[in-house]
Amino acid sequence: MFKSYQRTDLELMLENLYKKHNILSPSDLTIENVSKKLSIHVEYMEGTREVAIWDEEDAVIFLNPNKPKTIMRKIFFHELCHPIRHHGDQTGFVDSFLTLQEQQANQFMLYAAMPFFMIDQLDLSRYKDQIIYSLAFIFQVPLQLAKVRVEQINRRIQQAYIDSEFQKQQTLYKKSYDPANWSTETKTIMNQLYNQLKGAQ
Repeated sequence: MFKSYQRTDLELMLENLYKKHNILSPSDLTIENVSKKLSIHVEYMEGTREVAIWDEEDAVIFLNPNKPKTIMRKIFFHELCHPIRHHGDQTGFVDSFLTLQEQQANQFMLYAAMPFFMIDQLDLSRYKDQIIYSLAFIFQVPLQLAKVRVEQINRRIQQAYIDSEFQKQQTLYKKSYDPANWSTETKTIMNQLYNQLKGAQ
């Protein structure tokens, strides 16, 4: 169903990380299991600001236990990006750099919460809306997050198709432009055109 989907380097990195730690199916993606396997502490505190604090040796993610499970998971996978992908204390960074890191964490969250190698193993409907509901249920994420992931996958598949068609057209163009591939009639016409242009100079 997703055979033309092209995974990004980040997706491949996460896939390798998960496989290395035996995180292989959606049921392995619990906050407790992922944090334990990746040696990241999770602290549940009522009213807390959800944040990750980390250095080169240790990492802690703070979560508010009063939030719905799907929201907590979304926040967890967002915050997980920081200790895995970003280095050191962020307090001295300029706003534009922090904004970039937050954008990276949002992208990471999609891949970490719904890894493609797990999605690809599922027996899913062909209908977009049903796929969205299935992913939200299977991966225990908000419906909107599942929708964003499905749309992202669809865009990548469409882009792969466009790229493939473009390559085919380029190949055909190169073949048709190569004089060695011209028919006798085309060579005659091109020679006449060349002689006319030469005579006009």
